[in-house]
Amino acid sequence: MNRLNGLIAVLSLLALPGCIQVSSWQTARTVGEHNGEILVAFGALGISDPLGEDADAGVGTMELMGRYGVSETVDIGLKISSFSSYVFDAKFQVVGDRTTSFGLALGPGIGITAFVGSNGIFQGHLPVHMSVHPSERFAFYFTPRYSSQFTFGDGALHYLGGSLGLEFGRKVKFGLDVSFAELLNDTDADDVFEDFGLRLFQVGFGAKFRIQGQSNND
Repeated sequence: MNRLNGLIAVLSLLALPGCIQVSSWQTARTVGEHNGEILVAFGALGISDPLGEDADAGVGTMELMGRYGVSETVDIGLKISSFSSYVFDAKFQVVGDRTTSFGLALGPGIGITAFVGSNGIFQGHLPVHMSVHPSERFAFYFTPRYSSQFTFGDGALHYLGGSLGLEFGRKVKFGLDVSFAELLNDTDADDVFEDFGLRLFQVGFGAKFRIQGQSNND
């Protein structure tokens, strides 16, 4: 990535709340075939040392997410962060099911961050969703995540982070999500981000509304 593209990426990060999505809001469980859910969440995103001069920034965030169950172990979703970042993902539950006390799922996703001039800034995600369900009304989750932010032909920024969260409720689930991501060195870049030490922190509170379909295990 050349210096101009690096600057564009940083400016878009500061200008658009939730530019690279870091929150999870998901347990390992899928919603179930033909079922769905809608999330509405509010919180704050903190950006630590964005300009390499001990400067911090913070913005409020709003997130909307919808999910639909393709099968009992696969669902798809779209998450919108502050109306500026859109990520489509699929979740594949590979350990457990919708009734077991522990689950693990993979949730690859791809999205669009913004258009700056004629350049699209995209993002990719590879989270591993893990969750514990002491009861049907309560759950804890931990989601380590690798993310990237890129423009085609100009390299990428790489992030490593994760989310911790809890959910409680049944038909309507309330939740708390605390997330973190740190920018990793991109050896293909020309050291634009070498000394930035960029870190993202996000905390939020949200509510999920279930949409019952034709087939349910509840």
